[in-house]
Amino acid sequence: MSRTAVLEVIAEPSRLRILQELMSPASVSELSSRTRLRQANLSNHLARLRAIGLVARRRHGRVAEYRLASLTVAHLVESVSTLIGPPKAAVRADLAEARTCYDHLAGRFGVALFDHLLEHNAIADSRRADGALELGPDASAVFRRLGVDLQGLRPSQRRLAYRCVDWTERRPHLGGLLGALLTDQFFASGYVRRRKGSRGLRVEPRAWHILAARPVERSRAKRVRS
Repeated sequence: MSRTAVLEVIAEPSRLRILQELMSPASVSELSSRTRLRQANLSNHLARLRAIGLVARRRHGRVAEYRLASLTVAHLVESVSTLIGPPKAAVRADLAEARTCYDHLAGRFGVALFDHLLEHNAIADSRRADGALELGPDASAVFRRLGVDLQGLRPSQRRLAYRCVDWTERRPHLGGLLGALLTDQFFASGYVRRRKGSRGLRVEPRAWHILAARPVERSRAKRVRS
């Protein structure tokens, strides 16, 4: 796909809105409900987005599900949204509280999770230009408490962790393999649930309580262990 073709396509507000909604896979009827676009117009936009490789389609029986074609496209959509701000209609309370950014958590909850990991020394941010994050000294214990075993991670070509700027909070949430694994675990544990007719998520109170826990001072933790 050419750079010009991509810029021309996403410059149309309705198509950018569709891409934002496809941070979570959806059918045409679901997209129509979320964007308030007529299905005929929506189908035309989706065809254009598929033609240049920004959107992929997968069939589940009679239902066609649309999704962003790749993680690279998700990065593009999130970056553009951060620069120009989301359409007013897209900033609903359910999206602002929590949503998926491709395969990791975003919104207020996603940002709170990022802050929790930093405060508890699970990740370290040296402000690298590429956004890459390092594991902190307490990474194994903190991630294990959240349901992710770092010792059991399989080799992957995907980046382990990076800052992904949230377009509603204008602060970072956690992207990368660790962000995806935490999201899977939070769904499996019932900490977050999908809202019907929206890509927003419902966050259970117990999930917020987990993030509200204060970190144990390292010096104190050493004394306790000794």
